[in-house]
Amino acid sequence: MDNSYLLIAAMARQCKQLIQERKITESRLPKALQPTHLEWMCEQIEQHSEDTPATKLHRWIGFVQCALLAHGILDLDGLKAMFNEAKRDHGEAAEDLEDLTDHLDPSNSFEFEIGGEG
Repeated sequence: MDNSYLLIAAMARQCKQLIQERKITESRLPKALQPTHLEWMCEQIEQHSEDTPATKLHRWIGFVQCALLAHGILDLDGLKAMFNEAKRDHGEAAEDLEDLTDHLDPSNSFEFEIGGEG
């Protein structure tokens, strides 16, 4: 059973906590990257992770992670550490977790998997 939603929910909690701790103020970044919206996204991920398709969860947590990069809160190493901490706290919640971290490796030319390919 694929329980990667547990890891994504854990990462959303960590992202929300970082946003609140760093007291991010409004910036020149677009409205979608402002702290209020990012906290809302994290709450939605946490509340609806078990009944939301994994692809949507991956997009949302990826967006939040990119926002943390844009605000200078975390760098790639910080994001990797966040994932490792969530993984450690929840054990290996999925057989194949690479799809949650391959985007964090700038040397990885990962491929998008689009359903329906035969």
